Amino acid sequence: EDYTRDEDHIAHIIELLGPIPLPFALSGRYSREYFSRRGETGGKVGTLVAADGKAWEFFCDLRHISNLKPWGLFEVLLEKYEWPLDQAAQFSDFLLTMLELQPERRATAAECLQHPWLQT
Repeated sequence: EDYTRDEDHIAHIIELLGPIPLPFALSGRYSREYFSRRGETGGKVGTLVAADGKAWEFFCDLRHISNLKPWGLFEVLLEKYEWPLDQAAQFSDFLLTMLELQPERRATAAECLQHPWLQT
């Protein structure tokens, strides 16, 4: 292993939640330890368009881990834990609003309390 537990943890987050937005990935004090900069090691930069139409640059190249295997929360609930489709969809939708990496897009506690999953 050529990577730390922290980098492994970040890799799991990317696999579960998807690409990390570029400004978020590069904003941390220690980001250079975990993320390769644009062009430095062939880092991939792309654009993701959200449902609201806003475009976000994303960046997910880690310095020491290159073979990521995306497995989203919905799929984990279905495949690993064998949840029924409707329950997995509703619960993953509830959790993903709280796990949003960008604070301005993350659900507030009040918004979470209004989620349909809590109303069932």
